[in-house]
Amino acid sequence: MKLSQNALKILQKRYFAKGETWEKLCGRVAHKVAGAEEKPQDRATWEKEYKKIMMDLDFLPNSPTLRNFGRNQGCGSACFVLPVEDSRRSIFKTLSDAVDVQAYGGGTGMSFSSLRPKGDRITSTGGTASGPLSFVEIFDFTIGDIIKQGGTRDGANMGILRVDHPDIEDFLTAKILEGELKNFNLSVGITDAFMNAVENDRDYDLVFNDKIYNALSAREIWETIIDGAWKNGEPGIVFLDTINRNNPLRPMGEIEATNPCGEQPLLPYCSCNLGSINLSRMVSGDWVKSKAKIDWEKLRKIVQIGVRFLDSVITVNNYPIVEIEEMTLKTRQIGLGIMGFADMCIKLHIRYGSDESVNLAKEIMTFIYDIANETSIELGKEKGVAPVYDEYEFSVPKRRNGTLTTVAPTGTLSLIANCSSGCEPNFAFNYTKECLEGEKLDMVPDVVREWHGKKGTESLPEFFVTTNDVSVEEHIMIQAAFQNNGIDSGVSKTINAPYHTDKSEISQAFFKAWKMGCKGITFYREGSRDVQALYTKKKEVEPERTAKLKRGELKHRPRATTGPSIKMKTACGKLYVDPHFDKDGVVEVFIRTVGGGCAANTKALGVLLSYCLRAGISTEKIIRSMKSIHCPACTKAISAGKDVEVNSCAAGMGKALEVAIENADLYREVAKRIEDADIHFNEHNTAKIKDICCPDCGSPVHRAEGCMVCSNMECGWTRC
Repeated sequence: MKLSQNALKILQKRYFAKGETWEKLCGRVAHKVAGAEEKPQDRATWEKEYKKIMMDLDFLPNSPTLRNFGRNQGCGSACFVLPVEDSRRSIFKTLSDAVDVQAYGGGTGMSFSSLRPKGDRITSTGGTASGPLSFVEIFDFTIGDIIKQGGTRDGANMGILRVDHPDIEDFLTAKILEGELKNFNLSVGITDAFMNAVENDRDYDLVFNDKIYNALSAREIWETIIDGAWKNGEPGIVFLDTINRNNPLRPMGEIEATNPCGEQPLLPYCSCNLGSINLSRMVSGDWVKSKAKIDWEKLRKIVQIGVRFLDSVITVNNYPIVEIEEMTLKTRQIGLGIMGFADMCIKLHIRYGSDESVNLAKEIMTFIYDIANETSIELGKEKGVAPVYDEYEFSVPKRRNGTLTTVAPTGTLSLIANCSSGCEPNFAFNYTKECLEGEKLDMVPDVVREWHGKKGTESLPEFFVTTNDVSVEEHIMIQAAFQNNGIDSGVSKTINAPYHTDKSEISQAFFKAWKMGCKGITFYREGSRDVQALYTKKKEVEPERTAKLKRGELKHRPRATTGPSIKMKTACGKLYVDPHFDKDGVVEVFIRTVGGGCAANTKALGVLLSYCLRAGISTEKIIRSMKSIHCPACTKAISAGKDVEVNSCAAGMGKALEVAIENADLYREVAKRIEDADIHFNEHNTAKIKDICCPDCGSPVHRAEGCMVCSNMECGWTRC
């Protein structure tokens, strides 16, 4: 398969060794993985098979395997869960372990639910507990700001707190300010009891170590969760009872946490190496002419090879810590998943989100699981079953692997394969993806290129859909179809919704996900964060007058403008920001402080922002720059739990502009209606002046420089 230019950029930056090609990369990985075979002839046979399925982009293992195997001593697994127990020794051992895992290239998930609530007395020292959130902050700084994941990127972590933990309210608002805990995804561990309390509008108990601390309105906490998801996509939620009811390794204990993207619920010290089948490549025939069909035999073969590949990764792997090695070899968990499902739907002329696509998801995933299960049972006979089957009582046939299937996000893998990600719809058909170190890739899916290559400029048919064409309910139906039909771990699924999505839709989606047996859900409203990985291209339309501005020229400020007055709380007092609009857009900003802060500085910033706006600088760029500024006083106050709403006065100014622009059409319309004020003043003055003549020569007079002046240059009369 020929790689796209985008794929080559990504591989060059993140995967290739010096002077390496795609063929050489696939060769080194295949050679390492095939080393799990005892007989030389078997190693040669499987090395050839492994290299082919990667070269052809039919199957790709997770990023750590591609990056590390055959090149260094890094780990080939991506998913880890570490325990966090309620003692200093345990907490900081876990921190140390997490640093090692990140350095090896893995992401970590941790539940902080076992840590005692903030303010609880510590018997051994007589002090008081600082609470789970304080340790999340320590982990965030140490893992993310000091250690690079696999030496290439900031650490990825999942922090989970049970919804009935006494500190849940602080946890829910921990990331209300963008940029806080930037190396952690946060999810709430939801129980069935809590969901029932929400549904019936009842209170529920906050409990720690069997002690009831408080009772809260379940519906109010639910609304806080929904509000956070609406504002910036966090927290996500994981349904703990659903996870444990359907845990293939349930006899080993209760699962409390997942990996960073949520698709892999794991017991402490367990890991999972992932790999994804490119479903777009499992279709044969000329799909543009509607002669395509699923190649079931090819899919069967890729599943069989993929299971053996992932199991072999466990055997030849390099593990970051001893405890992880022991648990991984005991459970031998693999996560065979898919990517390119949306592209498969297109090639079969099926609309993603339709009943037909839901049935397709069920059929495909059931087939993959059945073949994977058969293969793992046969592998168990050939190489021995996972030791966990001999230590605990299970009601299922013994096999080589404790878990078999999952659906991961495949963000980077799908870029390499140039197919849709995981089980997600195509984000758009012409969009930009921001990658490592600010790299921006212009994305046009292969299916779009193929269609236009054969159909010319003919418009895309209705079965070409993007995420904005898929309803919230359809997103959930697809996720549930995969989760309940052949996935024994979890499904990474994000509901990417339009900016105008109402909070009630999020609430309904989360409830539906719970009732349909999903193990977790994440919601993201487009544009709700300053920085997002995927975004469609939007042409910036400048107002006509602004577009004609010359360098150094400022737009005329009309006599009458309008806009909101927005109040925010800072570490130094109250900040008032008044963005004002004319009929084209925001044109100036008035800023003042009350109760503290430097009035001169805020006034100066208001003047400079107004000049920027009148000079035609994009408001989006101004907002993005201002909101990225952090003030030590605000950061300290927020960490101390004080009622501060912004990271800095500058960030508050950016936020106020953002809030005002949400209602720009309203303010522009009002400004347009009152622009007659300028005409009124001019007409009023003209009416007074037009009948006045120069007392010296009788010529008409006009207004200039604040005074009435004779229009006769030879006369020179002025009223002043």
